[in-house]
Amino acid sequence: MSSDSEESEGGILVTEKAAKEFRHIVGQKKLPDDTGMRLSVKGGGCSGFEYQIDLEHNPADEFDIESNQHDIRIVVDMKSEFYMAGTTIDFNDSLMERGFTFRNPLASGTCGCGSSFSI
Repeated sequence: MSSDSEESEGGILVTEKAAKEFRHIVGQKKLPDDTGMRLSVKGGGCSGFEYQIDLEHNPADEFDIESNQHDIRIVVDMKSEFYMAGTTIDFNDSLMERGFTFRNPLASGTCGCGSSFSI
């Protein structure tokens, strides 16, 4: 499933700041420009589920939802999308905290690290 909108069909939004940092990482690693951002949810972490961002080199398959946001390819598997619908992925570059952040309206609780949540 593919979409060229700024937001994926499941409502996962990647901000321009997060997309810029992802493009920076791809450039630092000297990877092809078409390297995508794979978003997923895995069991684990302090609160039960953990977000993951990986570099995606393969085309999406029939179990993936693909979109294009801020000129980067976003790929999320359907199972993870169920847990991430409505999530905004941003990038924080402050002195106290640096990294990708996840604002998930479905999460009933999160831990202090910000990358683990419960539903």
